[in-house]
Amino acid sequence: MTTVAPPYPYLNTNTELINAHKLEKHFEGGYFAQTVLLESSLPSASVSASASASKTESAHVPKSAALGGREQVASGPGAELLQGASSDSVSGSGSASDATSSDKKTDATQIYYLLTPDSYRGRMHMNLHSTFHIHHAGRALYTLIRPPSPSSGESTPSIHRVIVGPNVTQGEVTQLFVPGGWWKASEIPEEDLLLLDAPDAEKAGLKERIGCLISEVVVPGWNPDQHQFIDEDKLKAMWGGNPGWEQYKKYITAPEGLEYPDK
Repeated sequence: MTTVAPPYPYLNTNTELINAHKLEKHFEGGYFAQTVLLESSLPSASVSASASASKTESAHVPKSAALGGREQVASGPGAELLQGASSDSVSGSGSASDATSSDKKTDATQIYYLLTPDSYRGRMHMNLHSTFHIHHAGRALYTLIRPPSPSSGESTPSIHRVIVGPNVTQGEVTQLFVPGGWWKASEIPEEDLLLLDAPDAEKAGLKERIGCLISEVVVPGWNPDQHQFIDEDKLKAMWGGNPGWEQYKKYITAPEGLEYPDK
């Protein structure tokens, strides 16, 4: 019997990825870890002009007019790679403690996100902020729903199905941009999961080498206020009471036998 093989190169097992990146179960399904939190603020008025200048200005790094005087500070494991764990700035800027919490803005967040056969589908949700998806390993099918826009005369939503994966010659993409205000759900493709039913799949350790690891960057940064899950009422409303929404009902709850943590 020919040994069954993964449908794509998968350098590390799912267990290795979870351990190496310290991934935890995500309330949407799958696993995640936030790696970068990028915040910006205006220098505090309580800091003297001379102290502020000596702390933030550098003859080697010009100021960006696009930031409007705001200074960015990054934290998290992804930032520590270059800054070190004890550093509190991205490029010599002031620390987050120099600004009041009301002045502080989250400019971007970055996470790892992993789907595995044990958690192979994410619940459909909407981010009001734009999201960038960058492929690392495996592949996932994304179902994207753009709600109808009355101003453009649309009466039904626009549906897009995209595979994030390594085989660009077959139409897979290694980058996926999803605008804010779209519904989104990702899952391991059914044809990949069916390989787990092969007689020698367990012997080949296939369950550890089927999945999808990506990075997600949300701009402005993710927060609970700009995130929502879909439900049956929201699905039906997009079709205006007409049929067509039923096939997406499976994305409302966790697949049978799986549970997701609370949000």
